Amino acid sequence: MLDREKVGRAISTQRKIKGMTQKQLADLLNVSYQAVSRWEQGISLPSVDMIYDISHLLETTVDFLLNGSSEEEHEISYLDAGLDIKKLYLLKDKLSRLTTQNDMLLHAKYIDPIFFKPNTTELEDPVYVLANHVPGSKERLAMEHGYDREICMDLAANAINNLIRFGAKPVLLQATIVCGNHDSGQILIMGEAFKETCENNNIAFAGLELAAQPINYHPNEYKINASIIGIADRKKLITGNQITEGDRIIGLHTEGISSLSYPIIKVMIDRKPEIIYTKLNCHSTFIDELMKPNTSYAAVVWELYTQGLLHGIFCISNSLFRRRSYSSMPEGLGAAISAASIPLSPLFHYLYHLNMMNKECFFHHFSFGIGMLLVISETSFDKAIKIIEKHHKYYIMGKIKKNDSYPDEKVWIEGAVKW
Repeated sequence: MLDREKVGRAISTQRKIKGMTQKQLADLLNVSYQAVSRWEQGISLPSVDMIYDISHLLETTVDFLLNGSSEEEHEISYLDAGLDIKKLYLLKDKLSRLTTQNDMLLHAKYIDPIFFKPNTTELEDPVYVLANHVPGSKERLAMEHGYDREICMDLAANAINNLIRFGAKPVLLQATIVCGNHDSGQILIMGEAFKETCENNNIAFAGLELAAQPINYHPNEYKINASIIGIADRKKLITGNQITEGDRIIGLHTEGISSLSYPIIKVMIDRKPEIIYTKLNCHSTFIDELMKPNTSYAAVVWELYTQGLLHGIFCISNSLFRRRSYSSMPEGLGAAISAASIPLSPLFHYLYHLNMMNKECFFHHFSFGIGMLLVISETSFDKAIKIIEKHHKYYIMGKIKKNDSYPDEKVWIEGAVKW
């Protein structure tokens, strides 16, 4: 008795090797494409006469179609692993068209090395900065709920912000994706998201390198990372040494939540799955707000930096009160954050009133919509504010003070938050 599934697999394998679609084979056989689909799924079998016609059109033997073997020696191909090389390289060609075309980026194609020549003529002692970034726990939630574009924009923004906090100017970003899908739709959307973020921050996009591995990943599953390169003047790096008592602290707004907060979010969703599609306003749900990308601050920071207005930068990760975010704070000083200045967006208000953690835990895990803190001298404050308000929503968060009342602390809160 013939094994319908084995025959179906043999027809499917040989059809793909010949580069035919189900419809093309069906038209040549004068049958419906649904008939071909049923054969390949092992639902039904073609007639004996049809088997001969199929073997002729697919240039194989009847024995191969019926038994999965042939008198000829058959090689194992990438198709056996679910990978259509022809389709893959068509997609890579489309992705290559997203690469920035300028004089600085000399060559960036597929897995070739990237050749680039940034302009460092204005830097007295130029140094190059390289950083690699992954999305963290936020990536899984994005995959599961279809926020592929948002996770790429978020990753690019975080990579950019990591460089600019030292006074480095990002000049080039390349992303990599390892995935189970080599259809153009999803992957092109992700490539376009990286490119858009780069263009908005005047950074060359060196492309999205694709490693399709359907044998290892499910169709919509992926792992992404971004490599970013910047240039800086070694003598003008932002190290925090300029921070002094009395400097003002300005918080820059972000819509996104840090990936470092997502293990906590995941636990909350696992305990109360119904919250994920709760409407927070007339436009968005809880998951919509969670997946908004973080904001990149390259333009405003570079303008402030070139005018000599920055004493320090603190890049906020998962918590506004996370000690590690303030590692560049000089000894004996700390960031005194006014409770009244902390913004309470609908998202954080909702998270707090779920009553799933106490206040101390909540403050330890969330940034309250602050993505970066800028430290500005009192004398430069008004000038800096005029620059900042052109670019971003901001909050006047507090001052740099001696930490006599908070020994060894880098940051603390003054006053009480009104929920």
